[in-house]
Amino acid sequence: MKQKITDIRVASELPSHRQIFLNGAPFVVIHASLIEKFGLRIGLEIEAEAIEKIIAADEVMRAKNYTIRLLREEQDDPATDASEDSRPRIKPKTYTKSEIARRLEREGFSAEAIEVSIAELIRSGHIRDRKYAENWIARRQKSNPRGKTLLKQELIDKGIDKETAVQVVATVETEDEAEVALQIAQKRVKQYKRLPTHVAKRRLHGFLARRGFGSDVVRQVLEQVF
Repeated sequence: MKQKITDIRVASELPSHRQIFLNGAPFVVIHASLIEKFGLRIGLEIEAEAIEKIIAADEVMRAKNYTIRLLREEQDDPATDASEDSRPRIKPKTYTKSEIARRLEREGFSAEAIEVSIAELIRSGHIRDRKYAENWIARRQKSNPRGKTLLKQELIDKGIDKETAVQVVATVETEDEAEVALQIAQKRVKQYKRLPTHVAKRRLHGFLARRGFGSDVVRQVLEQVF
């Protein structure tokens, strides 16, 4: 059954939105861009199905706008370039696709709106899980190094899909991983000074394995340390 749009007003608390009146009664508040997109105007008679599409489109737009605001929030970058000035550089926060989906779900958006908005933001380049993974690994290796196995699992735990995690972790050079493992081992082995060599080796082997280093890397490091 069609209903007539009897008025379209600027929303009092949201200047970017418009309130639509159907048959003289307030119906819904939607973003102003949707008015033009759907050709809405006073006097137009509209089907209930079209109204449902408008509401769904509005929810998707609100989910996208919320996500873009999240991605644009700024935080201090601990890496300060003193050669330029004494102020810390600023960079936008980054979130994985899964993290964004959880945030949108907590905000009350429907599953369909979340799926559509995330897909559109991936296409537009706003959500970049691979870039997130690359940056995360770079920071991780500087602050608290890990082996490839653990790096991959941590990325998956953070919501990065397995294929992307595998591809990004594969970019870590084996030589770099071995060097990181050696540095960790040289510090750790100092705790084993009073232990018999075979016990120290076993403990260091287990420690490096738990940090995600592969058996070949661990074996190579043990040969260098002992």
